[in-house]
This record gives sequence, C-alpha cells and structure tokens, in this order.
Amino acid sequence: MELTSKAELSRVFRVEASFYKRKVGGEYITLRNQARILRKGYSGTIPSDAVVMMVNPGSCNASDKNYNIPIMNPVTDSIPFVEANSDQTQEQLMRLMEKRGWNHLVIINLSDICSGNIDVFLSYYNKAKGICHSILSSNRENELKTVINNNYGPFIVAWGTNNKISNLAKCALENSNLNSIVGLKHKKYPYYLHPRPPLKIDRIAWLHNINTLLGDQDENTG
Repeated sequence: MELTSKAELSRVFRVEASFYKRKVGGEYITLRNQARILRKGYSGTIPSDAVVMMVNPGSCNASDKNYNIPIMNPVTDSIPFVEANSDQTQEQLMRLMEKRGWNHLVIINLSDICSGNIDVFLSYYNKAKGICHSILSSNRENELKTVINNNYGPFIVAWGTNNKISNLAKCALENSNLNSIVGLKHKKYPYYLHPRPPLKIDRIAWLHNINTLLGDQDENTG
C-alpha cells in the first residue's frame, strides 16, 4: 500500500489555523489554539466530521511569511484563522479524511505551545504556568465545549507514547468534557498511538487500524 503524496493531498485539502503570541520567560512565543483541515470548497463554519487531540502544535505555520502573529489571549479573545502550511502529521490526517470522505477535521492539543521538539516544548511549558495555554484549562471550558458541540463525528485522541507527556495526558483523560473519546490505545496508560510514527509501515498500520476502529458507517468506499 502506498501513502497518498503531499502533492496529491494539497490538491484536495487546505489548512487554516489560529496562531497567537504570549510572553513566556521573558520572550514572546508562538502558540496555536486550533487548526482545521478542510476539503477545498468547504468552509470552517460547517460542523466538523472529527476532532483530533494531540500533544502540541509542531511545525505548522502561517502560509504568509509576513503574517504578524497577534499578541492575544484565547480566554478573552477570538483568535483569527489564517491559511497555513501543512505538516506531515496533518498530511497523515488528510489521508484518513480521504479514506472516510470527511470534509472538515479540527485539531486541538493538550497545549497550544508550538514546537516540533518535545524538550523545547517542555522547557516553555514549565515556564508558562501563568498563562492558559491549554484548551483543557477551566478558563477555556467554553472553547472546548464549542469544539465538541460543533463536531458531528468522533473525538480522536492521538498524543503518542512519550513518557514526558504522561501527566498532560492523564489530565485530559480526567477531564469530564472528554467522555466520548476514541483512539488506538497503547499497552501502557495513558498513551494513544500518534498518527504519524517514524516508519512508513507503522503509518499505514495506524490508518488501517483507526479506520477499522471507527467503523464503516461514514467511510468513503468509492
């Protein structure tokens, strides 16, 4: 089985995301509270077909290199969505969308802090105690409920198996709003398999196994 290429996926899907900046440890860092993968021709105003929750945003960034990311607070501000470049994890989720015929998938994270390096992420995380950088925060409960209520499909958890995120994952599983989650459970609690493991064979397996888990009621078999 071959994985659909980025070039082919980019002809069908686009990404938009809501970026903001906050001051952490004396510097302004980039955060992202949500991302949307949309089939071209569809708007983010339609209900989502699925929500996926992972650890934190990785290398996704605004398509416009000159975009001035605003200093905002997701507790009090509505963060604007802008066109974004896709990353490899989002492209893997596009493959799932392609397989199931979905038009709109929302990505949220345990933390909004952007970094493709887990150690850099945790360094910022440990300095960011004074800001609400998680949609799981009680101050952002309405935001989380809005995402859930606007979703007509599964809520997939896929934060991976790195033991450094154990406490974050446990907090998510203890959140009363996340009472109808699905995901590919790892043998060790509280981990769920990430959509894009390093090996191609494992990426193919994730797609097959999550698709089987979700059932065939809305699968695109054409």
